[in-house]
Amino acid sequence: MGYLSDAQRLFYETNGYLMVPDALGPAELAAVRQAADEAEERFRRLPDLPGSRIPEFLEIEGILEHHPLFFDLALHPRVFPLVRELVGPDIALVDHAYYVTPPGGVVKGIAWHTDTGHRIHGVDLPRSVLMMRAIFALTDIEDDGGATLVLPGSHRYSEEVAIPRVEWPEQMPCAVRLSCRAGSAYFYNGYLLHCPGNNCSPRGVTRRVVLFNYGHRWMRMWKGHEPSAWLAGRATTPMRRQLLGLCRAYYGADAPLESAAAS
Repeated sequence: MGYLSDAQRLFYETNGYLMVPDALGPAELAAVRQAADEAEERFRRLPDLPGSRIPEFLEIEGILEHHPLFFDLALHPRVFPLVRELVGPDIALVDHAYYVTPPGGVVKGIAWHTDTGHRIHGVDLPRSVLMMRAIFALTDIEDDGGATLVLPGSHRYSEEVAIPRVEWPEQMPCAVRLSCRAGSAYFYNGYLLHCPGNNCSPRGVTRRVVLFNYGHRWMRMWKGHEPSAWLAGRATTPMRRQLLGLCRAYYGADAPLESAAAS
């Protein structure tokens, strides 16, 4: 028996994404928010740490390096088993980050993209799951608060499907805004067309989310996300080592896949 219900599996296969409302309980959410606040303070104080620093947007790359709690979040029991079931038993992390998006930034329509299209050249496997991005919301995200926009079903599109050019992301026909409450999570197929929305929150709420991008253990982590000695030392189970790429890329009798129980 799998972790996904029949309804969840059908929704995902049809749309290419899935919401997990209230994935984090109040105490869990408070603990992750505190860890994220500490990471943000450190990131602002130490300009040599990797990431993006512009007034409209902060991206703290390699968020697992900032607090042990983020490694636990990458394996959260209400989200990770669902993602693992879709990606496969050879699941591994490709990148991980923390995004801070205050109101007032400008996102244009050209920001619509897939996570695989310009990164995995020469590979076209639309019926496979090459990557899956999971996002945990640490603040309430309203429709106009920078909610992720997705084009449902686009993970199945062929190259012949023309994608309209729009001036603003919100103008994309058939787009859905993934608004949610703090503590909720969602994930989507790497082939799914998606885009950050413009944060025009009338309440002035800064969007804060933690992202984990899962691939397969034969993939290399993106540059700058390779685990430090500190992080590798916290890979205390076979699944944690697999997620960080601290195992053989290919497997056989001498390099078995890790079981769900080994996480």
